[in-house]
Amino acid sequence: MKTLLLLFLSTALCLSLSAQPPASHLYVFNVQKVGDTLFQFSAPKFLSAFNLKGYNNHPFFFSNNELYISSQSPKESQPELYSLNLSTGVRSRVTETPDGEYSPKPVGDGQNFSAVRMEFTQGDTLQRLWQFPLNRSSKGQPIWTDIDNVGYYLWLSTRELLLFLVDRPNQLARVDVGSSRKEVIAVNPGRCIRRITGVGAYFVQKSSSFSQPWKIMKWDQRAVGRNQVSEVVNTLSGSEDFAVMSDGSLIMGNGPILYRYRPGTDRNWKKMADFSFYNIKKITRIEVSPDNGKIVFVGQ
Repeated sequence: MKTLLLLFLSTALCLSLSAQPPASHLYVFNVQKVGDTLFQFSAPKFLSAFNLKGYNNHPFFFSNNELYISSQSPKESQPELYSLNLSTGVRSRVTETPDGEYSPKPVGDGQNFSAVRMEFTQGDTLQRLWQFPLNRSSKGQPIWTDIDNVGYYLWLSTRELLLFLVDRPNQLARVDVGSSRKEVIAVNPGRCIRRITGVGAYFVQKSSSFSQPWKIMKWDQRAVGRNQVSEVVNTLSGSEDFAVMSDGSLIMGNGPILYRYRPGTDRNWKKMADFSFYNIKKITRIEVSPDNGKIVFVGQ
């Protein structure tokens, strides 16, 4: 298992114990829907000027104007979490540990947030999901002590999660807080998991064959006793990161271009915007603010 975790470091997270991860940058835009299929992107901000040669990734909106990210400068050995106030421009450090923290998300109870912590102990590497108080009153604790291969995750509620588990092969599993029992939903999933309120979640199903496309799937947790997983649409070639807007449409990047797909309406992905003007060559890690007024992504 520990060998697998190190393999995951070098591939999925682009990290190693001895090397600085590739430089990556964060961009945020205001977004406004001005027609049924037309969107306007404005007020661009480059968020990672403080760490131009470093790793800036895993953005997540904690509110419409507060963004948590994982960041590592070339002088640091592991990424730490930071909070960015998009209104004032103030940046605050959230964690400062010998371990690495990724994928910050609010738990949903208004009091706690979570992150994947990569722990280095006695020659082993653990990837456990930790919970921390938002007011920083303690240093936090792991949600499970015995699930130590968490790559990515999604809160379905304050007591229920979907976990991307690093394994041979990787798995997508539903797990309850307070229990280590896993219900496997899919094998060989992608890293991006998105909640469908009151229904379940979207996720990417990867293919073991290079000739077969990846697909965005819908997991319906209400479908007890029958097939819970159904196909939605093929992903754009080579892309696996996507987000869901408030109108239910999916957005995904491919190269410097952002596309949109409306389940049940569109037959194919439709172009939203081209960000090559900003010297962005590849869009990944897309997040939309709770009010759908801002979009942030990693650009390389």
